[in-house]
Amino acid sequence: MIFNMDDLNQREKYRLLTSCIVPRPIAWVTTISEDGIYNAAPFSFFTGVSIEPPLVIFAVERRDGMKKDTVVNIEQTKQFVINIVTESNANQMNETSKDYQPFEDELVEARLTPIPSSIVMPPSIKESPIHMECQLEQIIEIGSSPHSLVIGEVKAIHVDDEFMNEGRIDMSRLAAVGRMGGKWYIKTNDLFELDRLDWRKEEV
Repeated sequence: MIFNMDDLNQREKYRLLTSCIVPRPIAWVTTISEDGIYNAAPFSFFTGVSIEPPLVIFAVERRDGMKKDTVVNIEQTKQFVINIVTESNANQMNETSKDYQPFEDELVEARLTPIPSSIVMPPSIKESPIHMECQLEQIIEIGSSPHSLVIGEVKAIHVDDEFMNEGRIDMSRLAAVGRMGGKWYIKTNDLFELDRLDWRKEEV
C-alpha cells in the first residue's frame, strides 16, 4: 500500500509516521519557569544529532497554536534536562503527558521526586537513572508546522552508579522504554549484538 502524504490530514499523518518510525526513544524533559514552577513532559520525536558538540533534538507540538510550557520555559531559562524513561517509571512518565495548567507542577501530580541538577537550574527526576543536563542551542519553528524543534547542547550526564559496568552503561540493567505507534510502548530487555563490519578487511 502506498500513502500519499498530501492526501492525509494531520492526524492521519501522525498515526502513520509514529507507526513507521519505531521504536523511538523518549525525552522526558524537565524545565523550570521564571516563577520557579517545575514542568515535566515526554516527547518521542527525540534523538542525538552530533557528538562534537554533543547535541540533542526533540520536537514539541503546538496544540491550538499555543506553545507548550516546556518551550516557554526553555525560551526563558535557556536550559532543560532530559531524563530517560524505564520500565519502573513509565506509568509516571505517562502521567506527565496530560495537559496541565502552567501553574501546576507535573512532578507533584505524578508523585515524582525533583533533585538538584549539577550545572543547570531545572531539576532532574530522581526516579530516572539517567539525566542529561542541556543548554539551549536553538529553537526552530518550522513554517506552518505545529511543531517547535528544540536543539540543546548536553553539558553534563548523570548515570546512577548501579547501572554502570566497567565504565559503561549496562544496557541489560537499564530497562529503557521506547515508544511505538498508538498507545504501544516497547521494552528493551531482549538485546542482541552485531559486530560492525569493516569493508577494508573484506577486500584483503
